[in-house]
Amino acid sequence: MISPQRRATLNVLLPWLFARQVFKPEVGTGKKDRLLDRLAFWRSATGLVMIVIATSNYQHIMFVSGSLGLKVVQSGVVALLLPPLAFVVLLLVTRPGLRGTLMPGARRLLARAGLAVAVVVLPFVTWSLLVAAGDGTVAISLPDAGVGTLFLILLSPLLFLWFWCFWGCTLYWAARTGLWSAELHPLLAPVGTTAVMLLVTGLELSEGDPKGVPFWLWLTLNLCGVASSLTLAVLEYRHLRTSGHRWREGPGQCSRTTGAPPEQTMVSSTSSPSSGSNSTFASPAGPGSTPSTL
Repeated sequence: MISPQRRATLNVLLPWLFARQVFKPEVGTGKKDRLLDRLAFWRSATGLVMIVIATSNYQHIMFVSGSLGLKVVQSGVVALLLPPLAFVVLLLVTRPGLRGTLMPGARRLLARAGLAVAVVVLPFVTWSLLVAAGDGTVAISLPDAGVGTLFLILLSPLLFLWFWCFWGCTLYWAARTGLWSAELHPLLAPVGTTAVMLLVTGLELSEGDPKGVPFWLWLTLNLCGVASSLTLAVLEYRHLRTSGHRWREGPGQCSRTTGAPPEQTMVSSTSSPSSGSNSTFASPAGPGSTPSTL
């Protein structure tokens, strides 16, 4: 059993754990929530291993890694378009009295996305400033050698490797979460990431360039990736719907008996049945009843 102090130290020293701590969305406490989260990870890991093994006879592993990295970058760039478009659509479909519930999630999304964009552009901005300061050449001057300077020189390769690993993990989480669009609405998690995946895969298929891999194998790998992603997205979407999430009711869960958001449940229970207040989309509370489909 790892102590909390040791776990916190590992979360800082290991860049992939630190990226997960910073950028991974919160997972629900339910058993099915944790199961879907594990399935998403193992689908990605298994898919990566299968691609490397299947293409090892036709492409060098470094070329495969570069191609996969490029696809992650493409997914991250496409995901930049998702939050603003999704926010506008959600403002239109959410009930007028519940549109304010979108703002806390929008602020969380901006915080995470802003930090991720800063991490991604930092090396390019730093390099540009160094080149500009050196009139086209990069010149790094060090102070007189001392214990601190020597320690920094010895540590710099590890810091460089740590940062670039963290940089790649940041891109991974941005692509996997659709730039954290689920902060706006939980149902955007499966829908948004699936839309990004289909668009990136569609662009790759439209090019029709297998890059040295037999066409049938290249097409099979792409279609299997699409099928597995769609399967997980459908399972997650159905689970969220069963949990009470609805597009028109904002990011909160609806009551399973009234179809209303939690803050409206008390009002619904005390309103007169004939007044129509908060009861338009109520579902019967009998056995086998389901929440509103809106």
